[in-house]
Amino acid sequence: MSIRLGAKTALHLASEGRFSALLRKIGHRLHEGWYQEDVSYGLRRDLQVPFTAPAAKIPIHVRQVRPEDIETLCDGWRDDQELAWRRELLENDLPTCYVAVDERTGAPCYMQWLMSSDQNWQIQTIGAFPKLEPDEALLENAYTPASHRGLGIMPAAMALIAAKAADLGALYVITFVHGDNVPSLKGYEKAGFSTYCVRRRSDVFFGVIRRLRFEQTLAEAG
Repeated sequence: MSIRLGAKTALHLASEGRFSALLRKIGHRLHEGWYQEDVSYGLRRDLQVPFTAPAAKIPIHVRQVRPEDIETLCDGWRDDQELAWRRELLENDLPTCYVAVDERTGAPCYMQWLMSSDQNWQIQTIGAFPKLEPDEALLENAYTPASHRGLGIMPAAMALIAAKAADLGALYVITFVHGDNVPSLKGYEKAGFSTYCVRRRSDVFFGVIRRLRFEQTLAEAG
């Protein structure tokens, strides 16, 4: 799932002279109207439960991102608002981004951030997430370049990256997926995640008033 763009990204687009992208962003906000509700599912993986990561259709391994990976992964991102935001996170060194590497070529073919409770202050500035408990980690902002889609990389890589949260002292890894993103929901389930809450975000008067709430699913509440 990607973190939704806000005022910071709008300023970033303007500073680079990318006014067409900025106008599209403003037009989208006007089109949304005076009230909008966004519904996402919170998913969680219990690292205490044994789990075997699914295999991708190509050989991969995961590691932390390197500076030289950025251009490979971000090539052609300038005109895409969502991807431009990920590039901004990379360029501002938001810890910790992992990549999956295509072992056939050595090129990065997937990226995603894994963050611990020590980074709660940063997490609260970039998205609508709950404050992490000491035994929790957040997995967010997955992206697979078009050249490597359809190869089963997403569930394989995220399962491997999520397992690294144990090194951070986490017992649980959480993530959020937009309610209509069925492919991502299926991918997370293959990676060992299951739904545990519903996140509802509402914007009133074009975002002047914002509300955020998390609701437990029936299984969790029981």
